[in-house]
Amino acid sequence: MNQDFDNRIILVIRHDLAGWQTANTIAHISGYLGNRLERRFGTGDFFVTSDGVRHPRNSQYPIIIKRAKSNEQLHNLMEKIRTAEVLYHGFVREMIDFNGDADVQECFGKKLDAEVEYLGIGVFGLNDVVNALTKKFGLWE
Repeated sequence: MNQDFDNRIILVIRHDLAGWQTANTIAHISGYLGNRLERRFGTGDFFVTSDGVRHPRNSQYPIIIKRAKSNEQLHNLMEKIRTAEVLYHGFVREMIDFNGDADVQECFGKKLDAEVEYLGIGVFGLNDVVNALTKKFGLWE
């Protein structure tokens, strides 16, 4: 499979999270997007050394991590993302506070969308589209 240089993944993560929350947010968003991309995620199964040892391939797409200052910034980003033709995932507070999806849904069923607390958002799509959506956010440092 030829490598796709037309698309990318950008994650925008709140900078005020504890280290474990940041890592958890990045891991879950990346896992979700990778799963949804299925076979498109890579260009093959393995890289192979000269002595025949196989190493699983990584994503064929660049994965860039940017930082958001607040939940409000992430809400604004999500509004724009929902109208764009991109694959996305918003990781929310309840996804680390609860152990099961039923608990997350029960909590969500009692709130308005404006009350959702985003920890991070991941977006996959054409380079120009994804870059335009996330241009106001600086790189993670």
